Amino acid sequence: MTNSYKDWLDLDIENIEPMNLSDSKKASIKNDILATRKKKKLVRLRHLLAASIIVVSTVATIGFTFPTLAAQIPFLQNIISYFNDEDTIYENYGDFATDISQLQTSNGVSVMIENAVFDGTSLTVSYAVETEIDLGTSPRMSTSFDIKGASGMGATGSLQKISDSTYVGLERITPHFNKAVPDELEVSWQPLAFKDYNANTEVKGDWQFNFKLPELDSKLQLINQSVTNHGVTMLINSFEKNGMSTVIRYEQFVEADILKQWPNVIIQFDAIQDNLGNTYIVEGNGGKSTDDGLSYKLSGTIKSLDPNAQSLKIVPTIYFSLGSGKGMETKEMEPILIDLR
Repeated sequence: MTNSYKDWLDLDIENIEPMNLSDSKKASIKNDILATRKKKKLVRLRHLLAASIIVVSTVATIGFTFPTLAAQIPFLQNIISYFNDEDTIYENYGDFATDISQLQTSNGVSVMIENAVFDGTSLTVSYAVETEIDLGTSPRMSTSFDIKGASGMGATGSLQKISDSTYVGLERITPHFNKAVPDELEVSWQPLAFKDYNANTEVKGDWQFNFKLPELDSKLQLINQSVTNHGVTMLINSFEKNGMSTVIRYEQFVEADILKQWPNVIIQFDAIQDNLGNTYIVEGNGGKSTDDGLSYKLSGTIKSLDPNAQSLKIVPTIYFSLGSGKGMETKEMEPILIDLR
């Protein structure tokens, strides 16, 4: 400590004699004080921003305990708007998605998870990537999301370029569990790299995300209606309705002789109509077979049903395939009419 600071510490303020100041001197002192306050405020804000960046960069090390402060420094918002076409399941996504707001930067590339939703069957995550490296119009991630306890997963996703440096992504994952589906998912993601396969260009980094996601409250409606055509039976088991979407659970059964000719058989329905004329686009969730394709348990998801709808018409389509692009045929089944009342 310098002598001047020691003198100030030893100063007895009770013995200081007051002095009269001119108006000009008072104005000068006031300006100095205001300038000092402004400077200190800037310094404090700068320190807060630095603290935010530190917390965000170390989120992977603190697990599920503390949320990040990335919401204070997002580089993109409302990502779902880039994917929300009419009649899709994402129409009410923003009303039910859980805010994640995690952002990490590695090797100059920022990756941000905005929000996510779990409807009891599929997990949907919106995210964005910011990089100065051109990755083309539709790059891909090298590693998908991982869900604790899942025995297997199906996934579909899209990553699209929206500006010279920004990409928006939407990933939809359907986990399969050997036991009951948990009420809350524990999700982790370590992308490792994003790559443009056309130009063989990629960016690598050390991004690691962890978050928990609760299941939306759903109401179960048992259906138990079936149809059999062309050696294939489809049984619609139930609807699971929540505020954002409706999950259709169904099974298929294929005669053994059919599989000898067509080793890969799957039932899908691309669209569903209600009695009011509304069309619902179906997002397939894939399925699971434990007997080499003789039977499958599958599901598809549509947006939330119109509350005034009284019935649905489903026209299943059977896809008969030889596999590996060797040949395929499609055949429609008879419609199934489902009473919603």
